[in-house]
Amino acid sequence: MSLAILSPAMTSYFIHTLGCQMNYSDSDRVASLLEQAGFKKSENVEDADLLIINTCSVRQKSEDKAMGYITNRKNEKPERVIAVTGCMVRQTGDRSNSQDELLMHDPIDLVFRIEDTARLPKLLEPHFPTHDFSDFGKVFGAGSLENYFHINPKVENRKQVFVPIMQGCDKFCAFCIVPYTRGREISRPMGDIFAECEHHVKHGALEITLLGQNVNSYKHEGQKCFAELLWKIDSLYDQGLRRLRFTSPHPQDFTDDVIDALANMKTSCPYVHLPAQHGSNAMLRAMNRNYTVEQYEVIVKQIRDAIPHCSIATDIIVGFPGETKEDLQELIDFAKRVDFDFSYTAIYSPRKNTPAGRMKDLFIDRDEQKKRFHQFDKAIKETAWSRRDQKIGETLEVLVEKSEPTQDGLYKNTGRSAEFYETMFFSGRPMYGQLVDVHIEKRSNYFLNGKLPEGSEGLKVLI
Repeated sequence: MSLAILSPAMTSYFIHTLGCQMNYSDSDRVASLLEQAGFKKSENVEDADLLIINTCSVRQKSEDKAMGYITNRKNEKPERVIAVTGCMVRQTGDRSNSQDELLMHDPIDLVFRIEDTARLPKLLEPHFPTHDFSDFGKVFGAGSLENYFHINPKVENRKQVFVPIMQGCDKFCAFCIVPYTRGREISRPMGDIFAECEHHVKHGALEITLLGQNVNSYKHEGQKCFAELLWKIDSLYDQGLRRLRFTSPHPQDFTDDVIDALANMKTSCPYVHLPAQHGSNAMLRAMNRNYTVEQYEVIVKQIRDAIPHCSIATDIIVGFPGETKEDLQELIDFAKRVDFDFSYTAIYSPRKNTPAGRMKDLFIDRDEQKKRFHQFDKAIKETAWSRRDQKIGETLEVLVEKSEPTQDGLYKNTGRSAEFYETMFFSGRPMYGQLVDVHIEKRSNYFLNGKLPEGSEGLKVLI
């Protein structure tokens, strides 16, 4: 066990986050708790006394990447305390009280499930004996999901914030490890979610993204009511909220009342991320997705009928066990019919203890998987780029996420439109965190390029 004998004022931490946006949101809460425990954020990993790695296990490559990173960082500074959280962790503790397989690796000193974040000060106490963690135990109590949600996150970008509304998933897709790592679905109380959203808006948030493994199965008092939650948060428009997003929904739970909310809310964005995973009914059955291609396409039609020009993003797995060339062609044809704007496409990676991971006799050769990936990616680029081309000549509202000075005295601004298109434009002054009207002039691959309208700063919000 690494033992750090340091005064609290000298003790620094660094969090390295891998994986989805939910992990980044979790890291914000971990950072907040650490700072309340007297730790100071290090600007670089090399100087940190405590290193926390928030892991992803959606693919084997993600786990291998995490373990390589952990080993390298420990070799650089052997006395550093290394803690691991996220989807790779099964049982909270260290070698004295946990049998988690990760603790078989020498570089790792302790592990904690994300719902046990409130216990982190007590878990760190043996590793940092100069700290007095007693006050923090009184505040946060035992580790529980409820206490985890009560930790106010440390938000770096106050204009765009992410708010978890639930944890876990009950779908048990054949390829997915989330139900085994995050557990079954547990929804936060609606009042707590609204209070957190209102807090962020009062501190300048223009855009909120609701997070969950399956957001539209959100329940309040035992009843599914995701649309009700959307409408409640939409009421924050009068306090300054301008955009409300969510990720990820499941097609099986995408109901008419959700579509109605998206079509009529003041804060709604014409963008829906709706994971399909495949375009072959045979593959959807093998994946245990519980809907058909035809049902998915009906939902997309309903969305675009209610919200003209709505952009649609999806998740796709190529090379799933048993996938035939005919299945791949059905997937390509499906993507063209739906006319996707985005696809987050992955080559299937076996995950231990999942049903698909046991289909070894149906596994597809890696080189063949890569070939199929490129075939599908080519088809997606055709639809995605064509839909962006339709925006040339239009004016889009962009929330600026980055504003960097250039050598010629201008600022290069990048951000996303309401449709979630990445957009770049130049200006005479930095516009980070502001809503700006941008006239689109051209497309560069997935990027849109534009300029401020003639004779206008293009600004919607001046902060």
